[in-house]
Amino acid sequence: MKRLFLILCVLVFFVSSCKKLDDNYKQFIGDGEITYVGKADSLHLRGGDRRAELSWLLMSDPSVSSYKVYWNNRQDSLLGNLVKTEDVDTVRLIIDDLTEETHEFEVFLYDKDGNTSVLSSVVGKVYGPLYNRTLLNRLVREATSLRGDQLELSLAAAEETLLYSEVKYLNIHNELITHPIARGVETDILYDFPNGGSFEMRSAFKPDSLALDTFYTDFEPFETEMAVFVEDPLELSFETKVQYGTQEGQFAVLVSTDFNGVYDEENIGDATWTDITEEFDIATGTSDLASGIKNLDPYMKPSTPIYVAFTYTYRPDAGTPRNWTLGKVLVKSVEDGRVVGVDSEDLNIVVIGETDRDVAVPVSSGTKITFRGNTGLRDKPLVTWAISGPLE
Repeated sequence: MKRLFLILCVLVFFVSSCKKLDDNYKQFIGDGEITYVGKADSLHLRGGDRRAELSWLLMSDPSVSSYKVYWNNRQDSLLGNLVKTEDVDTVRLIIDDLTEETHEFEVFLYDKDGNTSVLSSVVGKVYGPLYNRTLLNRLVREATSLRGDQLELSLAAAEETLLYSEVKYLNIHNELITHPIARGVETDILYDFPNGGSFEMRSAFKPDSLALDTFYTDFEPFETEMAVFVEDPLELSFETKVQYGTQEGQFAVLVSTDFNGVYDEENIGDATWTDITEEFDIATGTSDLASGIKNLDPYMKPSTPIYVAFTYTYRPDAGTPRNWTLGKVLVKSVEDGRVVGVDSEDLNIVVIGETDRDVAVPVSSGTKITFRGNTGLRDKPLVTWAISGPLE
């Protein structure tokens, strides 16, 4: 009986307390209820050049009629009207004249009676001159004049925020050309470019993928030197095959324009040789493989002969020697197909190292040469050179 009386007392006290709370609540809201309108949904910020774009969705509440945006600790604000349709609407708002820093924006929506939504807020970065001064133009590693009024640009890899670069120049027809270079391009050609001409370049950046504005470096001027071209450049082709052994990288193709034509170890060593092996297709098996045709123009100098060399190198610690056969060596002019040499039998053989047999053997009636290592002396290094005469 006592337990039942206690429960009844608690219930009476609870109902009485609730009524008092309800009376206190009505002191603030009067006889009506609080009405909230739909809030700015999916609020986003895109920072730009001393400005920002706010965007949000208007969902299903048809009563929304205006907005108010606060920033700078609510010292600045912006008001505007809205028209709600039957669909989900997107609102985009540009706010100008902002300081270059991180901002918080607060958005409230209102109906025609002044009822407000709950707060929506977003934080983001606004950019400006300070950011712009950190940007560096894309690096031009080299500018090379080519035949046919062309300039080849070699560029450094693009940094992450670079969008593209832009080149301007006057072409051979005195026309102003604007040429874009995509961020993924590291070698590009400027066509109808005057020999010894100049160009200027700037680069475009976005601080992040959603940034509102693109930022640019200043145009940077570049001068090019007048190029002197070989009047009638040469091209080279040959065939190779390989068998036996395991050693890699034994066969190479080289060119020189400062070799003095004295075919001995000392004078070969004093010359500057450029390795162009990777410019050709080189055999990997026992069938003859055509090398393809390589234009030697990039390696030639006006009024200066060029020498072509094929080398066979044996290294004692790199596996057993292989047999390399070279044939159908042909050098001819690009312009008129004039054959200037050389067949395999015209090559000058120079052996550097000890030998116990002939290591450069003419085959197929002298039209081919087989390079090979020693049968013994496998602990001795060996380099065999086969060098053309002067070609021009």
